[in-house]
Amino acid sequence: MNKKVKSINNYLIALFLKENDFPLRVTDPQLRKKYAYLEAWVSIVGNLVLAAIKIFFGLTLNSISLMADAIHTASDVLTSIVVLLGFKFSSSPADEKHPYGHGRIESLATLLIAAMLIVVGVQFGQTSWSRFIANTPVKGSFMVAGVMVVGAIFKEWMAQFSVDLGMRTNASALMADAMHHRTDGIASILVAIAIIASRYGYYRVDAIFGLGVSALIIYTGINIIAESASRLIGEAPDEEILKVIEKCALSIPGVCSIHKVNVHDYGDYKEISLHIQVEKDMPLIKAHEISEQVERAIEAETDSNVTVHIEPLRS
Repeated sequence: MNKKVKSINNYLIALFLKENDFPLRVTDPQLRKKYAYLEAWVSIVGNLVLAAIKIFFGLTLNSISLMADAIHTASDVLTSIVVLLGFKFSSSPADEKHPYGHGRIESLATLLIAAMLIVVGVQFGQTSWSRFIANTPVKGSFMVAGVMVVGAIFKEWMAQFSVDLGMRTNASALMADAMHHRTDGIASILVAIAIIASRYGYYRVDAIFGLGVSALIIYTGINIIAESASRLIGEAPDEEILKVIEKCALSIPGVCSIHKVNVHDYGDYKEISLHIQVEKDMPLIKAHEISEQVERAIEAETDSNVTVHIEPLRS
């Protein structure tokens, strides 16, 4: 990521969250929620301003591609609200019915974002096709095209902002929001081209690019659904956390090896189980003490509950 963008992001974190430490990985649930709220509110304010500008010019020029892009931008406000609600409920404490907490609400929120994207894409695809058949006249304007390019640059910054915070917090909802910003930025470039083409009488270009924007929105939504569904079904743990688990376990004297590592991901909380091997003649009490040390070591490095099973080292 561009260092300048990173410094802007850190400035916003310091300004609004009063945090002067900028960790690459945020595991504290309350701090994760603050990061998510910052991303959501930046998105809401930025998208409200952009949507208002696009709707004004879309109505002025009678451009379906610009109106589709405006509604796409406005829908970003709804997705940011989903992010806010998702993190609010996912941070709720565990209860009798949900002993592992509510962290997977983040993935459900991401699915809702994707579904909203697809609905918006289908609706504007239908309208764009109708306007293509009718060859509906559209006004052209170099000034408006320039405004759209500036808007696209701003949306790319918003995408990078969401990606940065999403990577720091390991939050799928923020990464999904970033994809929404990025597709909106790409759509704005297409709209700028369509507006210039309309100035020279090529009205169908506006409808064609309206279809292109719609297809882009639908494609993004489908990809996000696939990724979120995969997480809900249960994915294999990534190499990074496996290395952390192995390093912590083997750092405890008496642990010869580990295997059968299982990681169940519940958003900002994980359930980890593993088997450690110790010398076969080790006293049971000593082996139990080692297993507790391993549990504490891993829990200190990950936001998780760890269960360690003991096995004798086979000759």
